[in-house]
Amino acid sequence: MTRTLLSKITCVADSRLSATIEEALSDMVIPEAFMQRGKQVSLVERSGLFGIGSHTDLSESRSELYRFYVPAAAEADAARRLAEAADLYLPGRGTIFAETVELMYPFEPSYNMERLSSTILDASRSKPLEKHTALCCIVQRGMGEALAQTILEMGLCVPVISYGEGMGLRNKLGLLRITIPLDKEILYFVVPERDANLLEGVAVHKARLDRPGQGFIYRFDVRAYAVNLRVRSGKRSHAASMEQVISALDELRGSSEWRRFTATKPRKIREGQKLPESALACLSIVAEEGSVGKFVRVAMDIGAGGATVVPMARRQYSLDNEGVSNASNAREICDLIVSRELVEPIVLAVESKGLFSEEAYGMAELSSVGNAITYTG
Repeated sequence: MTRTLLSKITCVADSRLSATIEEALSDMVIPEAFMQRGKQVSLVERSGLFGIGSHTDLSESRSELYRFYVPAAAEADAARRLAEAADLYLPGRGTIFAETVELMYPFEPSYNMERLSSTILDASRSKPLEKHTALCCIVQRGMGEALAQTILEMGLCVPVISYGEGMGLRNKLGLLRITIPLDKEILYFVVPERDANLLEGVAVHKARLDRPGQGFIYRFDVRAYAVNLRVRSGKRSHAASMEQVISALDELRGSSEWRRFTATKPRKIREGQKLPESALACLSIVAEEGSVGKFVRVAMDIGAGGATVVPMARRQYSLDNEGVSNASNAREICDLIVSRELVEPIVLAVESKGLFSEEAYGMAELSSVGNAITYTG
């Protein structure tokens, strides 16, 4: 196993852009990418019966979430190349952001630095790079749409929703586990850093995350290269949409500070619900489909809490990484939010269990967590 600091780039795009995204990844000779299915949601105005009155509904567009790794020196070029190729600078197309992670892999991944740095198209279209915060909220299946609609109505961001299966407390309850739903909804929000506290407070209140068994939310800092601002879809009556006007003003002002939502302090979270920030990390485990569960159980035996397993598909654009080319493309990922002191014991335990062996074709990723909120009793 090798441990390397890399930039993880996450790209969320409409599923109709998949061919364009994959062509760009192939041009950059990215060794591996992992694709997760989901949807982007927005608001749409619908007419009432016989055209009388109107109401607002959620509109869904099938999307795909790609994640891949590049050296830090190639992050900006790779992210902007992808954003330019798929025209993610246009509202409604998608979002792309990056963060620094430690990748634990069976062997050292190799990259074609010349291809990574030479494929960028028109850098003049790139927007100013701002610090953003990504929030991941996990709730019971069917509970996410109400939260997504609230966030959209506030104009905070465009939520991305995907699905997974819960593990953790449910697996420890025996027959009582039937009282806790297996299916989970995972909501991702990307907002300017200054709006993170506001969104977090709204999510905790709306989804009742400070109550037993309702869910979990955590945040991490990212570098956003393109952010989907299209909170409303449907017909437009002007030459430019409001999202395009906002985007243009961001470029003129040099940042999005002018459109901040609040200058007040965020709503206070009840004592005992907010987990200590400096002590947290996200340890993600990736392995072949059907095998992640056994590694998660090992982590839980050491002290990890609840977890959600999400299916993914592997995409390979280079055959330089020997030992992976013949592996199955069906993958699963599980993000474990754990205290820093548990990271090394868990890594050693899953390694001894065979995570990095040729049978599992596994890997692990370690990243920072800025804050996490759930019911802690």
